[in-house]
Amino acid sequence: MNYGRKAERRGFLSTGLLVLFFTSVGYGQIRTDSLLRIFLYQPDQVLVASHRGNHVSHPENSLPAFKAAVQAGAAVLELDVRQSKDGHLVVLHDRTVDRTTDGKGNVADLTLSELKRLHLLFDGKPTAWRIPTFQEALEAVKGDVLVDIDFKADTEEAAEACYQIVEQLHMERQVLFFLYDPTWVPRCLSRNPEIKVMPRARNAEMVYTLLNEPRVRVIHIDDSFYSDELARDMRDRGVRVWANSLGNADRTALEKEGDFEGFFDRMPLVNIVQTDYPQALVNFLTTKN
Repeated sequence: MNYGRKAERRGFLSTGLLVLFFTSVGYGQIRTDSLLRIFLYQPDQVLVASHRGNHVSHPENSLPAFKAAVQAGAAVLELDVRQSKDGHLVVLHDRTVDRTTDGKGNVADLTLSELKRLHLLFDGKPTAWRIPTFQEALEAVKGDVLVDIDFKADTEEAAEACYQIVEQLHMERQVLFFLYDPTWVPRCLSRNPEIKVMPRARNAEMVYTLLNEPRVRVIHIDDSFYSDELARDMRDRGVRVWANSLGNADRTALEKEGDFEGFFDRMPLVNIVQTDYPQALVNFLTTKN
C-alpha cells in the first residue's frame, strides 16, 4: 500500500460553552464522540488543529505537547510519523534528529534504542522528554482528541504498520490519515474505510475530483485557490474545509494579540484551521462566539 508521499507539508471551536465542556469533562471517549459528531454534522463549528502539539511551552511532537493541545481545547492533534532503522514507527517531523534533539543523524539510520537515548530540545536546550513511538503518542491521547497522522515514512510496510497500530488500539474513528497524493484515496479507503483520509488538494479542479468520493469528509486546501464558492460546495457535500494559519498568518495574529480576524476575512468558510498557537486561536474563537 504505497501512499505516494510527495513534498513534505509545512505545514475549535466556537462557543464558550463548548470550550468549557471540552476542557472540564475529564476527557475519555465522551470527548472524542462529541468531536466526531461536530466534525461530521456541524460544519458551522470551527475546529482548531494543533500543529505538532502545543509546542509553545513544550518540545514539538512530544507527549506533554500532545496533552497540552488537548488542554488548550484543540479538536485535532497533528503529529508526524517516521520509521526507524529497525522498522519502528516514531513521531518526529524532520528527516534528521539534528534540530529537535541533542543527537545527530537521519531517523531512518538510527534504531529505536538509539532514538530513545536522545533528549528532545525546547528553546534549544535538552529536556527530560524522549522521542515517542507512534503507539505511545496514540495511547497518550486516546479518547481525547482527533489525530491527524502526517505520515512521512517511505514504505508500504510502514504504512501497513501504521494502520495496524491504529486498529489494535481501536482508534479507527479517531484518526485522519493525511495523503500528499490524492490518487491513493481509493486504496486507503478500501484498506479500512473507518479510517478517515485527508487528501491535500493542489488546486480547485482537484477538490472537485475528490468530491466525487463520498467517503472523503475533509480536504486540505491552500489559500492560493480558496474561494467562497469552492468552500461552500465542499460544505454542501458534507466535506470539511481544512487550511493552515501557519507561518505569516499565525505571526500576524500574534502581533495583534491573538486576533485571527485577518485569516477569516480571507477564508471565511474554512472550518478546520491548523495553527502553531492552538490556545490563542481557541481563545479568539471563544471570544467571537
